[in-house]
Amino acid sequence: MIAISRTGRLLRRLVRLSCRRPVVTTAISLLLAVAGITYTLHTLSFRTSGRDLLPRDAGYIVRYNQYAREFGELEDIVIVIEARTFEAAKAYAARLVHELRLSPIKFPRVTYRVDPQRFEGRQLLYLPTEQLKEVRDRIFDYQEFMESFAGDPSLARLVEGANAAMASAFVSNLFDLGLEKGGGENTRFLQLVLEQISDRLDRPTPYRSPWGTLFSLGERPADAGYFLSDDKSLLFALVETPKSDKGSFMGDHHAIEVIRGVIAKLKTDFPNVQAGVTGGPTLSNDEMTAAFEDSSVATVIAFALTLLVMMLAFWRVGKPLLMLAVLAVTLAWSMGLIALTVGHLTIFSVMFISIVIGIGIDYGIYFLFRYEEEIFLGRNLKEALELTAARTGPGMLIGALTAGGTFYVLMLTDFRGIQELGFIAGTAILMAWLGMITLFPALLMLVDRHHAERPRNQAPRAHAIERMHVPVLDRVTSCPKTVLTVAGIATVASLWAVPYVGFDYNLLNLQAKGTESVLWEKRILATTGRSGFNGLASAKTLEELRKKQDAFEKLPSVSDVDSVLRVIPDNQREKIAIVNTFAPIVSPVRVGRSSPVDIERLARALGELQRRLDIFATEAGDKLPADLKDLRAKTAALLKTLKTVDREVAEPALSHLQSQLYRDFTSKFFDLQRNLNPRPVVLADVPEEIQRKFIGQRGDFLLQIHPRVDIWEREGARTFVRELRSVDPDVTGAPIITYEAIGYMERAYYQGTIYAFLAVGILSFLMIRRVKETLLALLPLVLGLLWTVGLMRVFGIQFNMANVWGLPLIIGASAEFGLNVMLRYLEGRDHGGPLVARSTVMAVALSGVSTMVGFGSLMIARHQGIYSLGLLLTLGSACGLFAALAVLPVILRLITKRVAAPATPVVARSTAA
Repeated sequence: MIAISRTGRLLRRLVRLSCRRPVVTTAISLLLAVAGITYTLHTLSFRTSGRDLLPRDAGYIVRYNQYAREFGELEDIVIVIEARTFEAAKAYAARLVHELRLSPIKFPRVTYRVDPQRFEGRQLLYLPTEQLKEVRDRIFDYQEFMESFAGDPSLARLVEGANAAMASAFVSNLFDLGLEKGGGENTRFLQLVLEQISDRLDRPTPYRSPWGTLFSLGERPADAGYFLSDDKSLLFALVETPKSDKGSFMGDHHAIEVIRGVIAKLKTDFPNVQAGVTGGPTLSNDEMTAAFEDSSVATVIAFALTLLVMMLAFWRVGKPLLMLAVLAVTLAWSMGLIALTVGHLTIFSVMFISIVIGIGIDYGIYFLFRYEEEIFLGRNLKEALELTAARTGPGMLIGALTAGGTFYVLMLTDFRGIQELGFIAGTAILMAWLGMITLFPALLMLVDRHHAERPRNQAPRAHAIERMHVPVLDRVTSCPKTVLTVAGIATVASLWAVPYVGFDYNLLNLQAKGTESVLWEKRILATTGRSGFNGLASAKTLEELRKKQDAFEKLPSVSDVDSVLRVIPDNQREKIAIVNTFAPIVSPVRVGRSSPVDIERLARALGELQRRLDIFATEAGDKLPADLKDLRAKTAALLKTLKTVDREVAEPALSHLQSQLYRDFTSKFFDLQRNLNPRPVVLADVPEEIQRKFIGQRGDFLLQIHPRVDIWEREGARTFVRELRSVDPDVTGAPIITYEAIGYMERAYYQGTIYAFLAVGILSFLMIRRVKETLLALLPLVLGLLWTVGLMRVFGIQFNMANVWGLPLIIGASAEFGLNVMLRYLEGRDHGGPLVARSTVMAVALSGVSTMVGFGSLMIARHQGIYSLGLLLTLGSACGLFAALAVLPVILRLITKRVAAPATPVVARSTAA
């Protein structure tokens, strides 16, 4: 035990120095605490982005930051609007944008559509080349019909013209009628016209345009240009945060709260419209907000419950309060150091206070129990403090080094978020130990002055020696078979459960239940089959942009690609040349006024159509296609109806239909004529909101690649990233960053767990210097870890990205319990005394309970990841504590013969130490 003796002497000198001027020690400690809190309030920030947790020099991080500088905000705040009708959603979006532009925050960009009117006159350029060629061919084929109907846009002329077009097609196929393929456009057009004439003669019916069957001119729907989901049930509004607030937690938070305030305000005027906020900045903000609020509540609960536990243990209030005050001072020191060195907290490190309360209070508990034992044994104040430092101080130090070491070794991992957590938590634990070994003794020196006058080397009474025993522990160790059997069964069951404990990679499942941004993100996934997050790539030229976009769009895991090409058509020169071939035909045509409905003329046209269809039927025989048979039957039925119809009823009905056909034709034909002289769409024509998003300051072009797969699941993310990198190895974006972050976290946790084992083992051996005793001290660590995994199966807990880093912490806590039991056992064996003294057993038990209280306070968290971390750590601490106070003493009693010694020599040896 040479190492322990040397460490004990050093710690005794440190306590002696602190207690020489207790008022000065206290004043200096408080001044440092005030300075730490003041500096923290002015400088400490919160970072919500996953990029802040990854290596800064990673290629996808470097490129993402370059894109952010080049293209502005890459991740918009997304407002999702769901209404019963598109018109209602559109009205809501217009009002929402108006209110946001009047808000105190000046949003650089708030948009929910790109106005197609910006590209008026160039509609034909947005048709695919093949479709445009079809338009050209139809104009050539139906030129005569088009010109004749434009001259006399009446029902009779419509049937006459269609009849003539069908006759022309018949003549052109004189030697091969081609009727096996059906009548094509003519048939569909005539069927629709005849159906409407027949229906109108019977009763009023809705109008259906027949012109799309002949001239597919790329009609513009009412929802053209709006940002809609695939099934058009959701309308999206995209909001860019103010430039000064980009990347700022408080800036994003303020902007999101303003948006949510406007949505709440509009609820009165739009009671049937549902709207919510999601998107990358919102998900990060909501997660960090929940974590921060949970941390604040958990800290208060941890302090209150820890105080309650210590009051019940010590049956007093003063010294437990004193201990918590020391812990609060050390946390202030830690916050100042964190603000000075790291400068920020993340979703990983924001919960460290509750963890440190659970662990840091342990060192005060160990000190106070041993100090009171020494006072009870008759020591005066100075003796009790110095002996406590010499005897229990090494155990406290090894506990702090193992707990802090399990965090510090996380700095050896590759994941920056885990590195920062390791430094922050490790530093806070060491600060807690430092406060308990310096400030706490100084305060005890001030509050327990009445013990200072007690004579030195006073011999303890016989019942005081007896009180050092722990009857419960004696009874437990007297039943070794029962204890070891229970432990063996639990170990075997835990080993069986290990393969059944899975890993949940879905980060959405970590968020607080009912979080608005998560609910809307899942609704987008369910509605569109894709996430609101997207990959990012860039191109130097439009040609390179087209090649990349085509390649990305062919990938199975990609649903869509957004870029400036959304508004810049392809093959513009070829398309303009095609338009120029039919523009001279369409341009001079003028639409006249329709003549009154002439039922006799209409009947004659139908009769001529009937005769022509009879000829087709005779020529084709059994090969007459079904659509021509149907047309023939409808023509015959309509002719029969016209012969018996009441003219006073028929003429108004057909006049209304003719008027509708006229207006429909005029609108479509004039639309075609307005697009006959298109100018090429160039970059200068791109709307400003599209330029801001997709054209960089240096002229580069951005691509946003939307996933078809669920990127929140591990397999979907892996497939999406792998396929994107097959096209462009330099791709970046939120899905890539998240995927890489999960990979880094996985490696970090594996590395951290291994490093924690090694650190605890090495530190334990350096303090104990005996292999067998070191292995026995680490037994609670191994058993506690195994039993924890078994209980995870019982409680239905899975590992996730928030709770898996609790494994190194369980290693540290379990090792601390085992080491303190082993060190006190070795002290009792060398100096005489019980197997493990009462003060140590009570201290370890109370430390375990207070640790579970600190960890258990995390279970009040709404954030599911933090909740699962709290539950895992609580179970782990309970398992480690049971192994240290039940299994380890049984094994120690079995392998060691207790040395009996008279009471007086024991005191002499202890005092001499």
